[in-house]
Formats: sequence, structure tokens, C-alpha cells
Amino acid sequence: MTIGTSNVSFSSIASEIGKSQTNLSLKDAAQDTMILNPSNSRNTFTLTDSITLTTEDTSVADNMNLAGSNNFEMSEFKSYNKVDKIVFSSTTSSVGNFPETIVRDVGSQSTTSCIGVVRGSAEIYCKRVGNDCVWYVGEGQLSSFVGTSRKEGTGFSGSDVEVARLAGVGSSTTVSVTYSTAHMVTGFIDGIPAAFSSGSTNSSLASTNTKIGFDFRLNTNNETYGNTQNVVFVYHVDFTVTVPNYDSRVFRFSASPMKGQFTTNSDGFNQC
Repeated sequence: MTIGTSNVSFSSIASEIGKSQTNLSLKDAAQDTMILNPSNSRNTFTLTDSITLTTEDTSVADNMNLAGSNNFEMSEFKSYNKVDKIVFSSTTSSVGNFPETIVRDVGSQSTTSCIGVVRGSAEIYCKRVGNDCVWYVGEGQLSSFVGTSRKEGTGFSGSDVEVARLAGVGSSTTVSVTYSTAHMVTGFIDGIPAAFSSGSTNSSLASTNTKIGFDFRLNTNNETYGNTQNVVFVYHVDFTVTVPNYDSRVFRFSASPMKGQFTTNSDGFNQC
């Protein structure tokens, strides 16, 4: 819900920024609010990326005063819309379509035996670089098998790739990460991916060596008996970033350890 441009009320401000309406302080509400609206150059902390930012806050020039000005008029909250999640990239269950932040594309695989091997992985994590929280994608631990890792469709290999950066948050910031299923097309496979911590799933950024995120890995078999089956797994990965003295914000990316087609035993059931 976007705050209106006139007759701004305490209740609308409290509702938009998630505060109690009891004893609401405009000063506290303003200083606690982390605005993230890069397309309009309105950021409490600078947010940059090399991928698609699909959902962000809506703000106007006046809202910049919420980032630390001593002017806490009601009018400074006008037109502000605080989204539930800052969302990067999009998702699809289609094989051959790769809008996700990170995908392991294994293409079309076939075998003349009854059983085919299905392996893939994709990693996404953040860590501190200087005073910035930086997100990276990587191939994951099963990268030595068939396929190409893609960042929103662009293939890469070897070193992990930066995809987004929240600048100036400092070492006292804490980050936690969770995931949920966006798409699952299993075909005739014998297992589903497992999520392995990249180092931590809930930590401060005190150490620059701490990686907070997940490596999604699928290592199983398929039994399609002459039919071609799609196998697709896509996950929403939500990072909750808490900067001291600011309200927490959630940053969502998408990760897919597997998009591919698999065929086993082109002669059908009789050969198995």
C-alpha cells in the first residue's frame, strides 16, 4: 500500500513501515526505515546489481529525508511504498528458459541403458567485502558434471560471480537466509535436491571469510523408459539483512540446481 500524497496519517505511516501505532515517533520511524529504490536514486544504503531488479520500494525525492535528516515532517512519508521483499530476477518451470539468478542448465541428456545419472548444483551466498554486503553465484560442488551454469541466461564457469551489492552496511550487520520451492518438475527421478550451507545460514558480517547462503545439489538417477522427461527445480532464496538501528529488509534471489531433459532406454520397457 502506497502512502498518499495528501492528508498523510500516522496510521498509514505505521502500517506502511510495519510499526505499532502506539506512541509512534516520526523521528524513530524515519531513522529506522531503510529505503531501497535504485531506479529513482533513492537509497538509504546504495544498492547495485548486475541482474534484473524486479521489485523495489517506491519513493520520491522527499523520502530521502528519512535516511537521517533532522526534518521529520509527515509530508516526507508521502508516496512511499515499502515492499515486503526486494526481488531480483524471475522464475519459470520451462526447460531452456533461464531468467533465474543462477541456473545449472544440463540441456538434453540420453542413455541407452535403463538408468541415467542426473547431477547438478547451483550456489548463491553473500559475504562482507569492505563495508559492503555482496551477493555471489557459483557453480556449486557438482560443477564437474555435464551442463553450463548461467546467471540470468549468461553462461559462466570457474570463479564465482558478483550479482548484487548493498554498500556501506558495515561489519555489525547480520544476515540470515532461508529458501522455499518455486518450481518442481521431477520427471521419473529417484530423489530431490539437498541444500547445503555455504558456510553459515545465520551470521554477522564481522568476518570477511563468512559465506552466508546455500549450495543446492541434485545427485540422483532417472528412469524414463523411452520417454523424454523434463527435470526442473527452482528455489526462492531469501536473505534477511539487519543493519544496526534500521529495520530488517529481505532480499530475494532465485536458484536452480537443475533444468534439463532426460531420456533412458529408447527401446522402451522391453529392454529393462
